[in-house]
Amino acid sequence: MRESFLHFIWQFQKYDPLNLSTSEGKSVEVYSLGQYNRNSGPDFLNAKLLVDDITWYGHVEIHLRSSDWKRHRHHHDEAYNNVIMHIVWEHDLDVSRQNGEKIPVIELKNRVKSDLLDKCNQLIKSPEPIPCQDQLENIRQLEIISMMEQTGIFRLEKKSTLILDELEKNRGSWEETAYQLLAKNFGFKTNSEPFHKLSKILPHKILVKHRSSQRDIEALLFGIAGFLPKESDNEYISELIHEYQFLSKKYNLVDYGMLKVEWKFMRMRPANFPTIRLSQIASFFIHNSKFFDQFINFNTIDEVKEMFESKPSIYWQTHYDIDRFSSKSNHGIGSSSINNLIINTVAPLLAAYSQKTGLSVYMDKSIELLESIKPEKNNIIDSWNSLGLKAQNAFESQSLISLKNDFCLKKKCLSCKIGVSLINR
Repeated sequence: MRESFLHFIWQFQKYDPLNLSTSEGKSVEVYSLGQYNRNSGPDFLNAKLLVDDITWYGHVEIHLRSSDWKRHRHHHDEAYNNVIMHIVWEHDLDVSRQNGEKIPVIELKNRVKSDLLDKCNQLIKSPEPIPCQDQLENIRQLEIISMMEQTGIFRLEKKSTLILDELEKNRGSWEETAYQLLAKNFGFKTNSEPFHKLSKILPHKILVKHRSSQRDIEALLFGIAGFLPKESDNEYISELIHEYQFLSKKYNLVDYGMLKVEWKFMRMRPANFPTIRLSQIASFFIHNSKFFDQFINFNTIDEVKEMFESKPSIYWQTHYDIDRFSSKSNHGIGSSSINNLIINTVAPLLAAYSQKTGLSVYMDKSIELLESIKPEKNNIIDSWNSLGLKAQNAFESQSLISLKNDFCLKKKCLSCKIGVSLINR
């Protein structure tokens, strides 16, 4: 049995309420079970209970066994001093708050129908990656839509948390944080880490100083990345080498350059080579040096897409690597790649800005942005398509990715509206 099962029992009042009492025989009436808390601290906040004609206001904590209270060291944690009721499956030990006051306990093991536990186990112990995949056709569309809205926002908030952590490391600089996130996503899956490393070595504030010079920007990016040779017969590459030698000394970057072997080229089309991506991000910086403000203040999706549509420099329009000519012209970032960058960079930044400022308009803007983009195509979305769930836009495809990764694969059926619906039947 999982503790989440007891959360489900309490949240949906799936126990026998007749003559509800504590382990000491005190009668209990539940006026308000409290708000389910998914963060640290007690499981249900601000509950209202009547215990032997006395009304109590406070929190509710839930464990499989009452002795888990001590095992989790709640008796030393002031966050649990306002717990007014301990809900357990089995009562095996009296526990108390920091001040020594005993906490009343309600034991549930004789108040829950066995078939309810069987239904939960049937889902949670399913070997399938999507535990309810054989029962989806029995779920009302409204319940599926409701869960997808929840997981879509959950995914945005999850990404926001990571961004806000980076914001703190960057001393509150949104521009630097946005630059690092954008650079990482320019590497897509294959080269995301090298791109992220490059952005940590080469700060955005240095690039901004050279925003009027394509040559300087490319010299810094390709130099730090480790792609520039010691010398070259090509006039443009030779200019980049000399410029990088000067700029790397000026900004004390000489000892921080990366190695070419850190970048991956294998089994990639030339259009996805890291050298091509570097030329594209260089062009992006030239045309959008202070892009964070543009990201959060756009009016239409077309404005955002236009930011990524600038062509790379003349040299990189006809080359795919240093000193390697390409017969195919590099016209810039493709539409699917632009959508990917918006989904993974612009939308999460808007959501993070919303969380930081407390202004919900930016979260709304993030969702509207995703809803205006075509859904992604990947193995997860394909698996949902085969089950009859088809995303209509990027918000829905992000929702389905989160539903599978954060709920289905982790067997969190009791935290899923779809799973709860099946169990309630």
